[in-house]
Amino acid sequence: MMLEILKKMFEVTPERSTIVLKEKCSACECEVQINITPTSGGYGLNGGALFESSTDEYSAICAACYKANQKNNRKKV
Repeated sequence: MMLEILKKMFEVTPERSTIVLKEKCSACECEVQINITPTSGGYGLNGGALFESSTDEYSAICAACYKANQKNNRKKV
């Protein structure tokens, strides 16, 4: 479903090669800027990550919180 959300973002603005989202991190509440570009395999995100929320929308997370979350998940394995 996240791919569909990203696809719709680019359909609304087909003239753009990069979409810049300025959001608040859902973990630490800092300001985060995520640059999204289409790639041959889907989409590239730089500056943070997006997660699908329960309302068919997205939540943003900053790169630092994403990395911390990845480290915590590896420790649990």
